[in-house]
Amino acid sequence: MRFVFLLITLLSISFAIAQDKPSYISFKQDKDQTIVYAHNTLGCPTHLKILNTTTKEVYTSDIKAYEKKPVLTLSEKDTLSILKNYKFSIKYGTSYFIKKYDTLYNYALPFLKGKRYKIIQGNNTNFTHKGLSKYAIDFRMNIGQTICAMRDGVVVGLKKDSNKGGRSKKFKNDGNYILLYHEDGLYTQYVHLKKDGVLVKKGDSVKKNQPIGYSGNTGYSTEPHLHFGVFKITKKGFATIPYILDSIPSRKYVKGKYALNN
Repeated sequence: MRFVFLLITLLSISFAIAQDKPSYISFKQDKDQTIVYAHNTLGCPTHLKILNTTTKEVYTSDIKAYEKKPVLTLSEKDTLSILKNYKFSIKYGTSYFIKKYDTLYNYALPFLKGKRYKIIQGNNTNFTHKGLSKYAIDFRMNIGQTICAMRDGVVVGLKKDSNKGGRSKKFKNDGNYILLYHEDGLYTQYVHLKKDGVLVKKGDSVKKNQPIGYSGNTGYSTEPHLHFGVFKITKKGFATIPYILDSIPSRKYVKGKYALNN
């Protein structure tokens, strides 16, 4: 029933391992130099961090959606040596982190019109909605119920192949989810989806109220439900924020009440 397992996952799209070349890094030889390129394949801004393993210096480069850009020019021509001497990690969002966004936007309920679901956990509880995930909301939804986008956006993250879930923390990385990016720099996320219950793919543009997946019980979850929230990027990673949901402040969605999508 918690989302913490995704905070670690969403802090970084991918990390370099040993001397393997990350998929978002490529090299171009230019005379006596090697130019290192980074390619952002997502429909949202990202920022690349480069660690010089010798000097321990860290460089940061912001990359626009779908942009491919040079990030290093080196005299070294041996790419294996470059991968040994530099470590690359690419992360969601810009390196300067947005501070202004649309606080008055009216998000749609994440399910079909005419449907009604019970809230089993609201904002800022003593159970799992605390810290970076304190403004999340959980709706009890049977497995296979339709989940809809809360706002127009672009699919920038998903997991759909897990059939594992339970009350143990050993399942924390097994939750299926969808992550959408929105035009003001915020994200919405929909978690614990059923196996193969994702109806979209990375790069898809989706519309508000569009069906995007099916609820489930995967990951660290105590019962079938949908966990969702609105997020911004911070120095600590993804953090939930308060927002307006179907014309009602998110803090008013409290345990035991029902939400009806009229």
